[in-house]
Amino acid sequence: MSDEKQETSAPAEATAETADTQESQVSSEAGESKEVGTQYEPYTVPEGFEIDGTVKADLDGLFQDVNLDQATAQKMVDKHFEILGKQKANYEDQMESQRQGWASEAMADKEFGGSALSENMAGARKAMNSFSQPAVDSEGKAILSTEGPTKGQQMTEIEVLMNASGWGNHPAMIRVFHRIGKALSEDHFVAGDMRPREEKKTAAQVMYPSMNQ
Repeated sequence: MSDEKQETSAPAEATAETADTQESQVSSEAGESKEVGTQYEPYTVPEGFEIDGTVKADLDGLFQDVNLDQATAQKMVDKHFEILGKQKANYEDQMESQRQGWASEAMADKEFGGSALSENMAGARKAMNSFSQPAVDSEGKAILSTEGPTKGQQMTEIEVLMNASGWGNHPAMIRVFHRIGKALSEDHFVAGDMRPREEKKTAAQVMYPSMNQ
């Protein structure tokens, strides 16, 4: 009876040892695999984008947590910038549509649009540029207009801002500078929809107006 029990328990002990050994090997291999992926080379990014040191450190930490190798990590980065690129393109399309809508409204504007639009736009641009500094880039070089009747001419700071934002096509902005241009050329004030603030008169001013002129 005792011999049979010893014979039966021996294979069980061997099986347990084999399982422990296999588990140890799997753990070791997993550890080696994770260790290989702990250092990542700089990621390749599309033109116009960049990954600074802080963002790369965050990505490295994330990829290490899920134990990605360099190739798989790069695929994740590629997908990220692919999505960003689509979002950027959609935003630019929306902005261009907005600019075109404003331009259409400006052409039909009753005050400065219609057949006199070109002349009024030139006057509005002249007025706008009269109160702004010439635009230069980070190297101090003049920023030149690349389209329209002013192509090749140096732009002003406000003109660069208007073009970049699209607000230069907005009827409200054109109307303001159109009125300023008329005021400068005709030497009189062109009133808008707002009334000047009236100062409250004292009792003495009301009773004796000639003494307060």
